[in-house]
Amino acid sequence: MGVPSVVTLDNGRARAELAPSAGARLMRWSVNGRPVLHWPADADWSAPAKIRGGNPLLFPLIARTFLDGKIGFWRGPDGVVRPAPMHGLVRAAEFETVEQDARHIAMRAAWNDSMAEAWPFPFVFGVEYALEDTALAVAFTVENTGAEAMPFSVGNHFYFAVPAVERGAWELQGECRSFARQGADGRIDAVAEVPSVLSDPAMIDLFHIGPPEDGVVLRQMNDGREVVFALLSDTTGENPWYAVTTWTESARSDFYCVEPWTALPDAVHNGLGLRWLKPGKRETLRLRLTARGW
Repeated sequence: MGVPSVVTLDNGRARAELAPSAGARLMRWSVNGRPVLHWPADADWSAPAKIRGGNPLLFPLIARTFLDGKIGFWRGPDGVVRPAPMHGLVRAAEFETVEQDARHIAMRAAWNDSMAEAWPFPFVFGVEYALEDTALAVAFTVENTGAEAMPFSVGNHFYFAVPAVERGAWELQGECRSFARQGADGRIDAVAEVPSVLSDPAMIDLFHIGPPEDGVVLRQMNDGREVVFALLSDTTGENPWYAVTTWTESARSDFYCVEPWTALPDAVHNGLGLRWLKPGKRETLRLRLTARGW
């Protein structure tokens, strides 16, 4: 993949840059000229899955899927074993832009033959971003265009601009119901005690399950900056955001990821947060990030 065309949203106070043809990747989001999200200066578009920045989109699988302890495979409702790509099928998919103005963009990608080996369920997957003065509204639309009920998961992978040297000054607050992580064999194991400060290694690959309806808050404790996650209910009044996952790559990484997910990894097998959509039906899932103090 070559360097993609970039779309810019700007409302005078906030700015966002996106690459529709490269997985609808949100690259940058800044408020009052200060980056909220991390984007690397040397992004290598020949390997978009390795670019540590922005917000890669995760659908219809999230993270690692295991079958009988072996990573990268799943067994469908029909009993057929298929490959299970890490984080799903759309991270590098070509999205078309269906609506755009200075503050808003809507993009979508459709299932195609290249996805059929891993995912036998035809779909249309859409994402919208809308800029407010200090907030970013996000909406995902999943449409089942096939003839069978479709399981699916949706995830964000926000890379926040948290310099490694500042990591001890950042915390994640929110009264979640429980905590867990994924073992080397794919099992989900409960975690009894959890930290809140990002410098604690125990925060890496930690699932914060059952986030409250008013969401979680990523806070810089020294200067008071916050990113407030509003995890909005679906049309039934239920909160579809099963967990928020925290992750970073190394002690030297100048980013930290806070990732609202509708399910846990391996949900096609363990059912933890897995959603089902009937043929011909459509579902929209929403969240909103507000940057305070930027």
